[in-house]
Amino acid sequence: MCVLVAEFLLLKQTPFFWDGISKSSRASWIYANGLTEFIVPTDRNSGHPPLWIALLAVFWTIFQKALWSSRLLLLIVNIGVVWQLVLFCKTHFLKTVSVFAVLLVCLEPTFIAQTTNLNNDMLLLFFTLLSLNALIKSKSVLFYLALTGLLFTNLRGIYIVISIVLIHIIYSRLKLIENKKPIYLAYVAALLSFAVFCYFQYEKLGWFLITQKENYNVQRQSVGVKQILINSIVYVKSFLEYGRFIIALFLLPLLVKYIKDKTNRNIKIDRIAIAFFVFAFVFFIGMVPFSNPIGDRYFMICYLLAILLLINLITHYKLAKKPIIYSAIVLMFISGHFWIYPPTISQSWDSSLAYLNSYTVESQMESYLDSSGVKPTEIGTRIRFNERDFSEFKNLEEADRYADFNIETNQFILLSNIDNQTKDEELNEIMNNWKLVKSYSQLGVFMSLYKKE
Repeated sequence: MCVLVAEFLLLKQTPFFWDGISKSSRASWIYANGLTEFIVPTDRNSGHPPLWIALLAVFWTIFQKALWSSRLLLLIVNIGVVWQLVLFCKTHFLKTVSVFAVLLVCLEPTFIAQTTNLNNDMLLLFFTLLSLNALIKSKSVLFYLALTGLLFTNLRGIYIVISIVLIHIIYSRLKLIENKKPIYLAYVAALLSFAVFCYFQYEKLGWFLITQKENYNVQRQSVGVKQILINSIVYVKSFLEYGRFIIALFLLPLLVKYIKDKTNRNIKIDRIAIAFFVFAFVFFIGMVPFSNPIGDRYFMICYLLAILLLINLITHYKLAKKPIIYSAIVLMFISGHFWIYPPTISQSWDSSLAYLNSYTVESQMESYLDSSGVKPTEIGTRIRFNERDFSEFKNLEEADRYADFNIETNQFILLSNIDNQTKDEELNEIMNNWKLVKSYSQLGVFMSLYKKE
């Protein structure tokens, strides 16, 4: 908790990043309408339900439309997530596991990165952990709140609710939890609440869930066999990168041994393993056959469950080299924040703390541009500088806006590996045939200004 508060104080003026910028745009619409309307128009609407953006607008109304108030909301959500995670660990750690093992779980790189990112994934994780805790303890009211929160936070919440249903069925059949009837009413109440929202959205916009806005709709199309294979590789890569391969390295042999050893089972290990495999399966089926880019942050619950499972299996089998294993995991998790791919390989920048370096190189580059006399309007870029009215709450003059990226007409091009949209052939053309004017980098994150020869 102290770390989260310190993080808030250090980053309270850090802007919205990547997908968080579009959330800020929608929250700004709700805020500008005085909280009288929460269904965002189609031209801004990605299809995701509005809980996170509505909370942002409420916080801006209560306090101030500022970065610090946005991050105050994130701090509260972060504390809620850690609280639910500690409760889950308390319920599922084997008796001889040290309480400090919770810190190992919290060191997961993408989890740490998301505690700093103004997006809705931590809110989604809070309701996911709350739903698991409420299900295991048969708390029907909390279970209803968790399911409703999942459905109203993000479309991926639908996958999570499906996963919870499957987990509930398996737990009940294997008698891993007490099966109390009132908890089933939570499903009905949550689905009815969401159905009412979908009805009002359809009445207002003429659609629900599947947005009619083209640039979002194109990301939700089914794909062919080749792309499914590529998406499958990306899916597996998400579970292994940023140091997470160390978990798979230790977990797989222990899990195989546990599955084969049918006489030495533990209910806590069984529950975690079932939850992990159900979430991983549903996410795979729900995402791999479609065109939406796969982000590492989507699978945070799987990463956390995998670490919990590994800690329990290490304890269950009383491995002699436990301190060495834990030390290796910590080192790999720390190294994850320094994993930088070549610029031609797309990277989930919001899934490690590496993205924070972009603000330093951005400041250095813009200081150089101010001193050199090169105007932003002369520079083509795909870096999202022109959305600062939503990412930083700055009013941009036309003279401060950058030109659209066009390799044919731009005299200057500003590149950064933070941008995943520039194609490989465009990168190679500019890097090989244009003159490098100025470049800044920090821990692998770079920003480079090129001039056409």
